[in-house]
Amino acid sequence: MNHHYIFAVVAPIFWSFAGVIVKSLEHATEWQINFYRCGSLALFVSLVILFRYRWSAPGILRSGGLKTLFAGALLSGAMICNIVALKYTTVAVAVFVMAAAPIFAALLGRIFLGELVSTRVWISILLGFVGISIMVGGRLQLGDTVGVAVAVLGIFFFGAYTVTLRVGKGIDMTPAVLYGGVIGASVGVLMSFATGVGLLIPPVEILWCTLLGVVQLGIGSVLFALAAQTVPAVQLTVFALGEPLFGPVWAWIGIGEVPTWVTLLGGAVLFSALGLQLSTKRS
Repeated sequence: MNHHYIFAVVAPIFWSFAGVIVKSLEHATEWQINFYRCGSLALFVSLVILFRYRWSAPGILRSGGLKTLFAGALLSGAMICNIVALKYTTVAVAVFVMAAAPIFAALLGRIFLGELVSTRVWISILLGFVGISIMVGGRLQLGDTVGVAVAVLGIFFFGAYTVTLRVGKGIDMTPAVLYGGVIGASVGVLMSFATGVGLLIPPVEILWCTLLGVVQLGIGSVLFALAAQTVPAVQLTVFALGEPLFGPVWAWIGIGEVPTWVTLLGGAVLFSALGLQLSTKRS
């Protein structure tokens, strides 16, 4: 199997830590979380770029031009929406909305990149949507329109970001993750002071937010950017459905939230969607 497909599979595993950690933070607001998470992400990715390219790092940052900057802005929008949605609605709703990401990416990929979507991929998208519907069906509450609207906006940002990564597939798009962190942190600090809360939160929550930036976002986003060099946009977002698949696992381990049989059933369907994509690469 192409190692880029392995990156595409592994990246959402790191992303899946977000829900359980964000929901466990008692004091940090969505903007404070975004500041510390995105700030640590930017620092982590800058170190990765320096380690990989050393004295050539400035040239790598310049080589992407506006393309990587635009991708970074889209990524920051997706990251911000993800945290805001988790604060204003349930994890179940946020995850359910995310199931629409492959459909949006398929449309954008077809329009802007000419990437055709095979029948097998469409079946995977359908299985993914059905699996998530089963997982969250009993807990789906659409009462908070703000959370739902922000989650939908995040889907547009993420789909556009994925397609933009594919546009830049000929170069290393890792700098886009760095720019996304810088932009996200800038928005986070501005909104934190604009809302009058500042940046002061308990040290333990700063630590958790930093871990979100380095481990959850940093490693996952770098792997995802590398995967985009060869993996089509729509398949990238199908693999991203691994995030809601593993999310309940970490909730079970981390906070003792035992998954119901319905969650397990939906997870099995979702796993079959991902398995179908993996089998495509082996054949």
